[in-house]
Amino acid sequence: MLRRLPFYPLLFALFPVLSLAAHNIQEIAVNVVYRPLLISFLLSLTVFILMRALLRDWPRAGLMTLVSLLVFFTYGQVYDKLHEVSLFGMSVFRHRTLLPAFGLLAVGSAWFILKKPERPAALTFWLNIFSIYLLIYPLFGITSNVVQQRSADAALKASTLQPPSGAEKPDVYYIILDAYGRQDVLRDKLNYDNSPFLDALRDRGFYVADCSQSNYAYTEYSIPSSLNYDYLESLGATAHKDRIALLKHGAVRSIFEADGYQVVAFPTGWSITEWTDADLYIDYEHPVTTLTEFETLIVNTTLLRAANGGRSPDQTTASLKDLRRARTLSLLANIKKLPRVKGNLFVFAHLVIPHPPYSFGPDGEPGQFKGDGATYAETAAAYVDQVKFIDKQILTVIDVLQADSDQPPVIIVQGDHGPPPELSLTYSEKMPILDAYYLPGKQMDKLLYPSISPVNTFRVVLNSYFGENLPLLEDKSYYAPNENHAAYQLVPNSCPEKP
Repeated sequence: MLRRLPFYPLLFALFPVLSLAAHNIQEIAVNVVYRPLLISFLLSLTVFILMRALLRDWPRAGLMTLVSLLVFFTYGQVYDKLHEVSLFGMSVFRHRTLLPAFGLLAVGSAWFILKKPERPAALTFWLNIFSIYLLIYPLFGITSNVVQQRSADAALKASTLQPPSGAEKPDVYYIILDAYGRQDVLRDKLNYDNSPFLDALRDRGFYVADCSQSNYAYTEYSIPSSLNYDYLESLGATAHKDRIALLKHGAVRSIFEADGYQVVAFPTGWSITEWTDADLYIDYEHPVTTLTEFETLIVNTTLLRAANGGRSPDQTTASLKDLRRARTLSLLANIKKLPRVKGNLFVFAHLVIPHPPYSFGPDGEPGQFKGDGATYAETAAAYVDQVKFIDKQILTVIDVLQADSDQPPVIIVQGDHGPPPELSLTYSEKMPILDAYYLPGKQMDKLLYPSISPVNTFRVVLNSYFGENLPLLEDKSYYAPNENHAAYQLVPNSCPEKP
């Protein structure tokens, strides 16, 4: 069969999807791979059958299909590598030049296949073997990651703690505003004063920790630490799979589940912070035809990239911004409905804002950030616009939660780290975060202090409402450069003197 049946085009069609999935497996859920795999397979099969009908020769049909797939799946990647190349100040590789070049390549390859090979069937065996070999590495990477992650999840689920039951059981809302920096960073580095928002929080009974810093510089490190109220080194979470297991099924979640709480979560677009197995997972409304971030990433590597106008797939692709907007608006609307849900709730609400892509203007309108080529000032303005938008929305959410809950809820509004790398060049800009607490019925100024960090957040909550007696840890911050997130080192608190 390997020598006679040219099945390699069907396997080659799977490789771009599987390779991209393996490269991004730490940021995506496996189920987002299924649809593009099926579409790619069906596309290849359709082209293969059409070529066979035209040429009446399976080996040549296989080669023609392979050429078609290579042209289709490599165009966007070649464009990304070459589109900034210029000659005498003029861009050389734009769509108007690259598309004809790919067209000529395809025509030349087709002519060679049709006219030159005397025995194209002789290539079938080796191309079949190569196509099988090509899939081994990405399949191994994906499978091993899934197995390791499920093993780590199972181990954490098995270690569920049993807290003492108490009469006082408030709902607990843990609201994370991704990359929301501290007041002094916004004021001194980004020229924005968010003191009206902080004052509004205080007016609603919140304690704002004016000198709080994140314990780690990136989401993958900071949230697992806060949800397990300990440092990653003490938790033994040195590998990615261990950190994600601690994020998805850590100590805090286990305690609330064991005490009869319903866990509520929302989609974020980033699989590591999506608790799809929560008791109540509130998805956002979107057509089945809506592309996921992973599918958009695939599209931008293909010939369809030409239809995208040459924009960067990272932050300027409209579909990514639209998805971010839809998820954010859905979460903000649905979290207000939770006080009407019966039973005790632990709500994990990770809002990927003011983190890019910059999808919102200050009043909720679509953001106008142009992405590639933007100056620092333009990027800072886009970030600040999102801060202005989410400030208004969070105050509205808090008003509803406080007014509609039968019993005053615990509400924590916290940045997981400071502004993103394009705005934060040093630890003094990256580590300071927004950190605000609403602990009803408690003397917050006795329990909290200005430099409290997320590692102690749930130590305070569990001690105050769930009968625990957890000692507070020393507040430490570990900064790492964007080039190597694991190369973190201890840094001092950068809280300035009050004016």
